[in-house]
Amino acid sequence: MNVSERLAQAGIKLPPPIDPLGSYQTVSISGSQLYVSGLGPFEDGKPIVGIIGADVSLERAQHAARLTMLMILACVDQACGLDNVDRCSRLTVHVRAEQSFTQHPQVANSASDLLLTLFGHDKLPARSALGVHTLPMGIPVEIDSIFELKR
Repeated sequence: MNVSERLAQAGIKLPPPIDPLGSYQTVSISGSQLYVSGLGPFEDGKPIVGIIGADVSLERAQHAARLTMLMILACVDQACGLDNVDRCSRLTVHVRAEQSFTQHPQVANSASDLLLTLFGHDKLPARSALGVHTLPMGIPVEIDSIFELKR
């Protein structure tokens, strides 16, 4: 079963891919690797904003991470077609949270779990979940990633 079929089977629809918001490419392809710029969560065409642990709950942050991964997948699909992708090999999740927040991995799991559904356990990426003080537009989560094309 290919990725498009897994998306459909899971009842997942990708959002329209976002255009770059500055002087960069959303997806850059080099050889068999796709580098995806840091992207954030959009809902109903607007960015989700706030600080996790202050005005954004863990559950809302997890939702934001999932929305972000859906946007990443939409951009990858636009760049080369998801069915041409073998796996996501690297995921970096930046979590904008109050100083005492320690559940960064739980936020990142929402993005990883979507990849698990689409690519399987053996193709889960290496991952970092980092706490940061600020992110563009006040978003609570930003994710950058590296994908590998099928050979």
